[in-house]
Parts: sequence; C-alpha cells; structure tokens
Amino acid sequence: SFCMGDAAYGLILIGVGLLLRKVNILNLKPHWRLEGTLGVGATFIGLLLGTFFGVNLAEVSWIPQGIRNCMISGKISVGGSSYDVAMLAALVIGIFHICLAMTIKAIGITKRQGFKNAVSTWAWLLLIVGGIVIAAGALTSVLDTEATKWAVIIIGILSGLGIYVFNPPGRNPLVNVGAGLWDTYNMATGILGDVLSYIRLYALGLAGGMLGGAFNDLGLRLLGENPTWQWFFFVLILAAGHGLNFAMAGLSILVHAVRLNTLEFSNHKGVSWAGYAFRPFGRSDK
Repeated sequence: SFCMGDAAYGLILIGVGLLLRKVNILNLKPHWRLEGTLGVGATFIGLLLGTFFGVNLAEVSWIPQGIRNCMISGKISVGGSSYDVAMLAALVIGIFHICLAMTIKAIGITKRQGFKNAVSTWAWLLLIVGGIVIAAGALTSVLDTEATKWAVIIIGILSGLGIYVFNPPGRNPLVNVGAGLWDTYNMATGILGDVLSYIRLYALGLAGGMLGGAFNDLGLRLLGENPTWQWFFFVLILAAGHGLNFAMAGLSILVHAVRLNTLEFSNHKGVSWAGYAFRPFGRSDK
C-alpha cells in the first residue's frame, strides 16, 4: 500500500477486485478478496500521503483543512534537524515490523524450548523496544532527565544480564559473554541496515506521486488555455502515463514489499527456509 501511494490507484484495485468477484478473468476470481484488500490499503495510505492520480491533495484549495491536517506531508523537526514526515513514517513501520518479528520469535522459542532458552531474545527485545520508548519520551519531554537516566539504567542492566549472562543460564559464563558479544555485533549491523531498508517504502511512494504529477503537468501543458483537438492527446497522455505508473507500482509491490517480508521480517522472526520450490497459488496433495 505504501509502495503504491496513490488513493486513485487503490480505488482501481478495489474496482478490479469487485469485477473479479463477478467475472472469472484469467482464473483470478478466487483472489478477488486479496485484490480488494490491497486496494483498501492503497486508498487509505494514498489519502494519508495526500495523492490522488498524482495530484497533491494537500495543495488543493477545496480540501477541508481538517482533512489536510490528517495527511502525512511536510517536515518535522527532531533533535534540531528537519525530516520528511513520510520518511519517518516508513522508518516507524520498519521498526514496528522488525519488533513484531522479534516478538513472534521470542514467543515461539519460549513455547518450543522454554523460557530459559529464550532469555537472550527477550532481553534484546526489551533493549530495543525499551530504548525506543525512552528516546520517544525524552524527545517529547514526557520523561524528564532524572526519569530518563533511571529508565536507561534499569533497562540496560536487565537486558545486559539477559544478553551476556543468562543466554541461556547454566552455561560457562565466558561462553555466554562471547556469544553475547557476537549477538551484539550481528544486531548492531543487522537491525540498523534492516530498518533503513524500509526507506524504500517512502522512496517508492514519493517516486510514484512525482511521476503521476509529471504526467499531469505534461498533459496540462499540451492542453493549453483554449483546447480543441488537444483534448484527445491530453486524455491519451494521462491514460498512458498513469497506466505505466500503475504497472510500475504493482511491480514495486511484488519486488520490494515481498522482499521486506521474506528477508528483513522473516530473518528477525527466526524463519528457517526448507528449500522447497516456490509455486504461488498452487495446490499440493502433500
């Protein structure tokens, strides 16, 4: 939905889903719910980003100010620096997605192997989520300096014990410390890169909106002030341009969104790949 980033394209997906519900085109009728669900998500995200067929809704005068205030647009100041709100939203999605994967992994290890073998995973989750909460509280002045200091100390001690001492308990302490240092290296290099990978959501949504706007501008320039025959080419440019943009958005969803789920998310979820061939929408008797 974030990759497509246009409410009008989302409405088209909803329409295609409803059409597939009635007509079995290319044997895709069983997937009409998937098409409609993706359309609803793309419409919602497109409205948040304020883009409709490449038109920036935040700059349209007839859009009520209350609706424009709900759009993810403009910049926000964090720590004295200015950042694009949509870019920060993509990073927040990445942080949430990875933390969700780590939570699922911790719960899975706890159920299969017991809490003792999941102490290190829970400790990392406490450190990451706790650090994010503390940082947010400090930046928004919800936590004062003293409260921030004690929160950092408590979370640091608890997570440190889980990562470097009890991972799992009962093992040689030197082995635990060595394993904790190795995990620290992997986490420091892996999580940062994985979170930054979610910036592609912002980049793809921004590129789609800018490309749609470029086709709109090209058509309007050709249309001129007193159009006659120019209407035909105006419609042709918009149809071809937005059709191309829509197809590229669909390709970006297939390539980038699926990649984020199969690599970044699944890696922190602790998925072990079986090596079976990928056969989408297929049936098997096994």
